[in-house]
Formats: sequence, C-alpha cells, structure tokens
Amino acid sequence: MRKKGEKTERKTEDLIDDRFDFDPEECNVANGKWVFNSSIEPLYSDTSCPYLDRQVSCVKNGRPDSDYRHWEWQPEDCTLPRFDPEVALKKLRGKRVLFVGDSLQRGQWQSFVCLVESIIPKDQKSMKRGRSHSVFTAKEYNATIEFYWAPFLVESNSDLHIVADPKKRILKVDSVKKHAKNWVGVDILLFNTYVWWMSGLKIKSLWGSFPNGEEGYEELDAPVAYRIALRTWANWVDTTIDPNKTRVFFTTMSPTHQRNADWSDKGGIKCYNDTKPVKKKSHWGSGSDRRVMKVVSDVIGRMKTPVSVLNVTQISEYRVDAHTSVYTETGGKLLTKEQKADPLHHADCIHWCLPGVPDTWNQIFLAHLL
Repeated sequence: MRKKGEKTERKTEDLIDDRFDFDPEECNVANGKWVFNSSIEPLYSDTSCPYLDRQVSCVKNGRPDSDYRHWEWQPEDCTLPRFDPEVALKKLRGKRVLFVGDSLQRGQWQSFVCLVESIIPKDQKSMKRGRSHSVFTAKEYNATIEFYWAPFLVESNSDLHIVADPKKRILKVDSVKKHAKNWVGVDILLFNTYVWWMSGLKIKSLWGSFPNGEEGYEELDAPVAYRIALRTWANWVDTTIDPNKTRVFFTTMSPTHQRNADWSDKGGIKCYNDTKPVKKKSHWGSGSDRRVMKVVSDVIGRMKTPVSVLNVTQISEYRVDAHTSVYTETGGKLLTKEQKADPLHHADCIHWCLPGVPDTWNQIFLAHLL
C-alpha cells in the first residue's frame, strides 16, 4: 500500500508489482508465464526424497541438464505463494488427503509427499505402498497423504491387471462403486483422469453388470464415454460427499507433447532434447483435447457439491522441456543405450520429471487451501 503523499510516478511498469494476493475466485492462474529463476532451488531432489519412483527420477536416470527445475510460474493478475512445507503440514493436521487417478496423479502425489517430507523427523513418518492404495503418514501431524489408483475413475477390466492393448479394455462407465468405497471418510479428495482415454480408438463402454465375455458393450467416441463416466463420478460426489467435511478438487488434463511440430520444432523428435518452455502465449498442442476440457467444465458446472478445479493444462502446455523423455524406465527397467538412442519410439513425453512441473500444480493446490 502507498503512504499518503508518496509519489505515484514510476518510470516503467515493471518497478511495482501490482498483482493481488492469490484468490482462487478472482485469479485466473492459467493466464501467466514461466520465468527462469536460477536462485530457486527445488525443495527436494530425486536423490534426497526416498519416495520417488524411478520412472520420474530423471537426474538419477542420467538427465544432464537442470534448467527445467528452475522455472517459476507467474500468473499475470496475482502472486502465487511459494510452497511452504510447514504451512502445508499445519493445514493438513489431523486430516486425510487422497489423490485419486492415473500415473500423472501419482506423480502429483509423490511431488506433494516429497515437498513436505524433509521437515519431518525420520521416526515421525512412514510410507506404505500398495498395488492400488498407498499411504504416507506424517505421525506428529496425525495426517496422511494417500494415493489411490483408478486411471478411468470408473471401473474397468484394466484397473489392477493392466490390459496393455487399448482395443481389449472395457469400461463400466456407470459405476465407481468398487473404487469409491476407498474414497469415503477423506477430508481432501483430488481426482484426475485423462490420458488413458486418449488411445485414439473408440472406447468399449458397458452399462449394468460386467459380463465375463465382451458382449454387451457399446463402442463410443472418447469424449462421449468420458462424459458418461464423469457424470457417474459427479453423481457419486453429489450423493455421498458432505461439503462441510470434505473438500473436493479436480486436476485438469496433463498435456502430452508427442508432436514437435505443435511448437514449431521442425528438426526435433517429440519432446526429446527440448530444454526450454514454449514462449508463444496461449500455446495449445494436439496433446490436449478441448472437447474433454469442455466435458470437465460442463459436468462440474452442474454439480451441487463445490469442486475446486486445479487448471494445470495451459501452464503445463508450455513445458515441453520437463518430461521424463529418455531418462526413465519402461517395464520396470531403465532404458538401454539403444533405446535412449531411439527417442522416436522410446521418449516418454507424457510423464514429468520430479522435481518439476507437478510441484507447481501442488503450489496451486496449497494456495487453494490457504
């Protein structure tokens, strides 16, 4: 605030930061830019945090550059508070937080755990990993930060025993019951589902009882099946969740960067060797489906339970530099030299290195909780 009589002149617009404090109702967090800040050190590394999957541990896996860890998201209208582990844990005292969704949601969960775990004494924290449900416990805060695997949110024949061929996957688009019994009694729920829907094929969708064979399904375009499934999820939230006891969040789609032509990198191969974010304002590539984005806003807009949308899509669209690329594993094994030399077939331009972009998603998430 300016004092009375203080000069209001300024030589340039840059001298004063007139952005207001973050308010989720007022600030469009998607409108902004990535600013390089070499003085920012991530709150953890893939060597310091013991809970990171090898899949996202890019430095451990040989990634030579580090600039991707020093970009800071700056919304145009407001200031986004830095992630403060102590503030986060105090906010979660006595609470259960559950991330529900696919491997990208698992990345956000691991990011959150790694952002807070370093300030907790060794004997005051524990991790229990399960096939579908994993729980990190911060004992002195009586808090848990959990992840539940449900890549489509609704039930499918590819939930635990993953069916690799998308043509053989069948979705029970009218039921979340099997999964949802694990979501009850949680204080903060964060959901996502996107990338598993984007096989480019029609989705085999089923209503009613799940037959043993493949009879009874209907093949639907992905956005149509997605809408039915998201309505099923929304109906569960509206009929089950008490908004006085539970806060619900939905993380929008995490963009994939498979077509380097999208960001005019004509000589490149997917996201391989990209070391800087896309600078073009409002860049939107073919890895984000606007039809799915519209389904999310339509369905959530009609819900009676308040759902806070973490809109990470636009901010992540710029970050072609931050994927795991060839510094990852496949089938439980690190990529071989031969596989690394063939990025067209082996670069992962879907998942994100940690530390990295999902830390910013959690920065936005925590700002909503403050």
